[in-house]
Amino acid sequence: MKKILFLLLLSVVLIRPAKAQDTGIGVGLSFDVEYIMPQRYRDPGGRTRALFPVKYVCGETQPTDRLVPGTYRTVINVLNLSTFATEVGWRFSSGFGRPGIVGARARIERFGSFFMDCPFIIRNLQRAGVEVGSFIEGFVTIEDLNDARTERTPTRVAATYSVLHKQVHNLPDLLPIQRERTWCRLDNQGRLIVTIRNQGEASAPLSITRVAIDAGASFSRITPTLAPGSQADLAPIPLPSGEDTVVFTITADAPAAIREMNETNNSAIGVCVLVE
Repeated sequence: MKKILFLLLLSVVLIRPAKAQDTGIGVGLSFDVEYIMPQRYRDPGGRTRALFPVKYVCGETQPTDRLVPGTYRTVINVLNLSTFATEVGWRFSSGFGRPGIVGARARIERFGSFFMDCPFIIRNLQRAGVEVGSFIEGFVTIEDLNDARTERTPTRVAATYSVLHKQVHNLPDLLPIQRERTWCRLDNQGRLIVTIRNQGEASAPLSITRVAIDAGASFSRITPTLAPGSQADLAPIPLPSGEDTVVFTITADAPAAIREMNETNNSAIGVCVLVE
């Protein structure tokens, strides 16, 4: 219980919004610390390894990235809790589906520590031939190279994450609205009805919403001009006939033609179970 409370106390959020009417942009700083638990793995040779997989998030997001707009920083700290020197090694994963990149080894003196930050991670990725843009995320897997067969390992790993969020004001914000539990709202002819809402602070001009059915057709529907806080039902979408489970994706402002307060909430995935 003490450990859980300690972790909660270390999670801090500081918000200082700018005046929307002056600049249209506010900022907020979030900060979090995570303690990484060792994962035990027995390799084909029978050796048990203690591995610490650590997520890293570095750089400034772009409108096409999946995370909330902001500038992300990661610092990974590795600590030796023993009275003797230890060794650790690490590998990088760039998150692009390619094999892990061998990093290096480090000797940590008794009760010593070292850290990896975003510049360190990016330099290693670039040396390995990874093209790093303004934003990148992936994993660093840290391995305790000492005797990992014992129940406890002297190595401890903690990761610190900080984000400087961009809070954009005086813009529209289009998103699908969930009117039914699985987003499956049908009319009396069995057609899908999609609702789009503008939860932003400015009117949204005419836009295009796309509904793509998995392994099926894709439909575009016009979304009318929406004032802040208003919503509209779009023209019905025909669904496949017969008994089936239909999975579909709704994307408001599908061409990304409108600048919005939050570009990451435009899509939703729904399911309709069709029974004749």
